[in-house]
Amino acid sequence: MPGRQGTADMLIIGGGVTALSISYHCARAGIDVILLDPDDAEATVAQAARPVRTYQPGKVHNSELTVRSLADYRAFTPAGGADLVLSDIGWLVIPVDRQEAVELERESAAQRAVGVELEPLTPHQARTRNPWLDPAGTESAVWCPQSYLLDVDKVVRGYADGARKHGARLLAGQRVTGLDSKNGHVATARGEFAAESVVLAAGAGSCALATSAGLELPLWAQSAELFRTDPVLTDGGLDTPFTVHPASGLKTLGSGRSFLVGLERVSKQEGMRDVWFRQAAEELAARYPKLKDVGLHSVWTGTVDVTPTRTACIGRARDAHERIFVAAGYTGQDLGQAPATGRIIRDLYLGRSPGIDLAPFTLTPSTPVQSGA
Repeated sequence: MPGRQGTADMLIIGGGVTALSISYHCARAGIDVILLDPDDAEATVAQAARPVRTYQPGKVHNSELTVRSLADYRAFTPAGGADLVLSDIGWLVIPVDRQEAVELERESAAQRAVGVELEPLTPHQARTRNPWLDPAGTESAVWCPQSYLLDVDKVVRGYADGARKHGARLLAGQRVTGLDSKNGHVATARGEFAAESVVLAAGAGSCALATSAGLELPLWAQSAELFRTDPVLTDGGLDTPFTVHPASGLKTLGSGRSFLVGLERVSKQEGMRDVWFRQAAEELAARYPKLKDVGLHSVWTGTVDVTPTRTACIGRARDAHERIFVAAGYTGQDLGQAPATGRIIRDLYLGRSPGIDLAPFTLTPSTPVQSGA
């Protein structure tokens, strides 16, 4: 194997928006950073705008990260303070029954305390915002204006350019083949690196890397899919907000003359694609009777890194693994939480309080990971 190519204060493994955010925030704080990207995030085809939701029902801690991140995107420092939000689309939350409605109301004060803007709606107001909803199945709703379309391409390039400006070395095509957490050595197909700390921000790949170093993480790669309905309008476009039914996991968004449809599921079981497709079609027909016989087609498939709690693992390992930091398991929420994550890892590395309770983001009690001060 070739000799060691570089040393640094921090090695970051990953090439997505979370890894780039960590690179930027740490380099800006004066930390000597090397990012090892197994691919080349900047060389990929320009990414389409993606919707980001701030309000995370049932998970106030996740909402807090996304609220903090939205403030960064509104005045994106790496891009000279530009606002990278392309449009505000709103987030309509429809509880499936009275019990779920009560639970959402019970946590509303805590959600507002971390910066989430919430407005309770009557059934009529909910159907005014999304007239395709089933009138009989809409007893109440919650509206959050903080859902938006984000210019992903500018986020990726902004973080990358900003990290380089502050001295970070971003190395593409660095497939990691080994990790020694005791001495901070990382082997790649192109050489070896060493650092005081190693950050695992490689999505689901972080799990295998941690395992190779003797650290077990409760996350895995899970297939995900996005669907589009057949056109439901002959002309014009749908002006319906991002709508979610939390208990069922159904998500819809008007896009042109069709609906984009997703179904949130978490499972380690293989071969669930057909089952989830059928469930998505059934949920869509139940919540949107007008769409009962409309065709549903796959428009995107991929993998997301998920955890059993649907909350990311963000923290620093203990004992023999204390050189390792973890930022993975976002269950599809990496874009919405990347700016806040970059700041958190920076503060943990520097021994500062990140100003946020990280207890919900730690690993299982049996796994040797701590959240930091």
